[in-house]
Amino acid sequence: MVLYAYDPGHYPPPQSRNIRFKKMTREQFEQWLDTVDSNHDGYISRKELYAALDTLGLHFKTWKSWRAMKRCDKNHNHAIDLGLERKKLIDYAEKRWHIIVTN
Repeated sequence: MVLYAYDPGHYPPPQSRNIRFKKMTREQFEQWLDTVDSNHDGYISRKELYAALDTLGLHFKTWKSWRAMKRCDKNHNHAIDLGLERKKLIDYAEKRWHIIVTN
């Protein structure tokens, strides 16, 4: 028996392949980031970011959370602070994760 790449038992249909996560506006993403901070200390740790990306249904969550921390954590305290680092995370998510839709 020959299985082809377009066999429905092996791959999702092409139209639904990249639509696993919800697109949102910048304001909705900022509100969503408020819920990411699970221990309410005002910082977003890498573990919290990983769990948040898991709820969105993104692939490669470990890589994406590590890379976001590397790019956005400017004071190297292993957490995203409020203010400039949070703005950098929002810009990074818009550019790299393609979650944010600008209207």
